[in-house]
Amino acid sequence: MPEHSVNTKASLGSMKSQVMAGVVVSITVLAGWYFVQNLGTPTTAVNEIIESEESSGLSDVITLPEGKLAKANFGTELVEMQDVDHMHTVPGRLAYDEALHIEVKAPVSGVLLDVLVKPGDVVQTGQVLAVINSSEIGQARAAVLNEDAKYQLTLNRTTRLQEVTQNLENLFERLDKGVALGEIEKQFNEKTLGTYREQIMSAYSERFLANQLYSASESLSESGAVSMKVHLERGNDLHVTDAHFRSMQESIVYAIKLKKQELDVELAEAERQVMIAKKHLQTLLGFNEDNTKSMTGDSLSKMEICAPFAGTIESRFLARLERVRQSDSLFVLANTQSLYVLADIRENDWSAMSIQAGQQIAVEVPAIPGHSFTAKVHYIGRVVAIDSNSLPLVATIKNTDGLLRPGMFVRVEIPMAETVNVVAVPQESVLQHENESFVFVKVNNHSFQRTDVTTGTSNDQWVEITEGLELGQPVVSRGAVLLKSELLLAGEE
Repeated sequence: MPEHSVNTKASLGSMKSQVMAGVVVSITVLAGWYFVQNLGTPTTAVNEIIESEESSGLSDVITLPEGKLAKANFGTELVEMQDVDHMHTVPGRLAYDEALHIEVKAPVSGVLLDVLVKPGDVVQTGQVLAVINSSEIGQARAAVLNEDAKYQLTLNRTTRLQEVTQNLENLFERLDKGVALGEIEKQFNEKTLGTYREQIMSAYSERFLANQLYSASESLSESGAVSMKVHLERGNDLHVTDAHFRSMQESIVYAIKLKKQELDVELAEAERQVMIAKKHLQTLLGFNEDNTKSMTGDSLSKMEICAPFAGTIESRFLARLERVRQSDSLFVLANTQSLYVLADIRENDWSAMSIQAGQQIAVEVPAIPGHSFTAKVHYIGRVVAIDSNSLPLVATIKNTDGLLRPGMFVRVEIPMAETVNVVAVPQESVLQHENESFVFVKVNNHSFQRTDVTTGTSNDQWVEITEGLELGQPVVSRGAVLLKSELLLAGEE
């Protein structure tokens, strides 16, 4: 075949192929144009489908079978108006109660004869912790005994003078009635009259005799047996002896009065000296000792260090037979049944806070989950700390079960404003996911609708709902977390 024929056939085949390719491209372009004009782009269609599904809200509804419902045991609460306090949580620490945490120090210098407790021991009020031998204590006790002896001596003298005074009053009463000397001696022979007995009896005897002689001469002078001169002389003797007796009586009464005043002064001074000696001893011991009189010899210098209150020995610093100086620390004693809660309130927050001494506040201890604690405000500081610009708050918290320890970190809820009445739901009803707050509203016995909400003021029980809910709607409280898990699982599918 000629070469020209072959080339002609090849050219025709190539042209047919190019025409077929152009037809295919044209058909494809036309088909694409038709699809765009009638159906829109695929991306737009997909978005419309997704938006349609989201707008329907069906993806936020959780429907559970009967078995899951029975196991979950959901609980609901109606949306209602509740009193809600706005709370502000501040960090804090537990510390020893200052009134129940002390260092037991040596009141005097001496030697530790015995140490009876160790760290961790629980002691009762008045229990002996240690024994010190101190010469200073011995001297103080000896001074108490000496001053007390002086006081007792003066007291005995005063008591005796009171007895003598009473007996003399009775004696003078009988003498004024002119009772015979023999009868007087018989009645007052056993009575205490002190040094005045001889003086009184002598003067009364003279007066009694003068009275007898005068009476006898009076009848005899009338008969002339005794001259009038003798009778008058006897009358004069009677007046002299009577005046002497009266003077003696007055002198004795006055002397006794002076003696009583002197003894009263001595007794008061002796009593003061006893009190001063006891106070000095009490200052050294730290308590009032009642058995000082029974101490003798070596026991005078021994001092028992006793627990001022019931608690636990936290630390011990010295051992038996060590020499101690005054004010050396022996033990640290603490009662941890009551502790302090220490927190700082920023000065900028103080004006907005509604808190005062005696108020109850909630305390959370992260180290003890599942336990709720309540403390009572003890006092609020008056001075702002320079380093932290905060006010100290101190509250007392009960620790009778011993769960709390000094030094633990705590969170303290402080009320920031007055109580308000708002639309609220239980704290456990409000859930969080991707910085959004929502609740589950019960649709029917099997279905629950996720509903986004806007929250406001809250406390440990209620959360204010400012948007998203209406009064009377049933909101899931118990089991809300389970519904959140079901919602997240459904989203993954």
